[in-house]
Amino acid sequence: MQPSNDWQAAPSGSQTAPPPSGSAANPHAGMGMDPSNPHAGMGMDPSNPHAGMGGSGMGMGAGMTADKTPPKELEKLPDGRVVLGPFTLQPPKEWTQKPVTSSMRAAQFVLSDKAGEEADLVVYYFGEGGAGGIEANLDRWLGQFQQPDGKPSKDVAKIEKTKFAGQDATVVSVTGHYVAQAMPGAGDMVDKQDQSLLAAIVNSPSGPYYFKLVGAKKTVAAHTARFRAMLSSMKLK
Repeated sequence: MQPSNDWQAAPSGSQTAPPPSGSAANPHAGMGMDPSNPHAGMGMDPSNPHAGMGGSGMGMGAGMTADKTPPKELEKLPDGRVVLGPFTLQPPKEWTQKPVTSSMRAAQFVLSDKAGEEADLVVYYFGEGGAGGIEANLDRWLGQFQQPDGKPSKDVAKIEKTKFAGQDATVVSVTGHYVAQAMPGAGDMVDKQDQSLLAAIVNSPSGPYYFKLVGAKKTVAAHTARFRAMLSSMKLK
């Protein structure tokens, strides 16, 4: 079955370009059986945290692909908060919620769709088992960013351990040259300069939630306080 690469998809509105050569190429390319790639071999490899992200209720069953689901948005509460799994939270009023149709995506928000200033936040949820360890996810995200001096992005990224809603959380941020798949399962690449990543992995009683915000450096910087305020607003139901 065709592997699902939704977890690595670039934000909407991204323009594609040919993949660069050498070690700076897409770190997720060649979705084969490379054991160093947590997304590799989306089949029977039990080490692959993203295998079988289907919506059939079978959890992380190997060999399954992510199901398309009817468009859905987060449930809105009378006080303006929304429901995200076991949490409620207050999304920024400046953000536009976009319906999601992937079983791996819990929510998506558009911060800006203006040409050259695009930025999206996607919230992923993979069930109680999550999608691999924190370090593996940080390495994957940071591996999509290249630094002008050639240093590994992990060497310059800001990584913070904290808590939201009383749950352990990790927040990461970095800027650089963003190279990733443009669409799930596609060979096209997004290749954009002056981009930023602002992301968080938040644990919960029912498994971790992954908040991945990627977009133009200027836009992400303008919304950083709102992103953090949203995370700080999280409460367990």
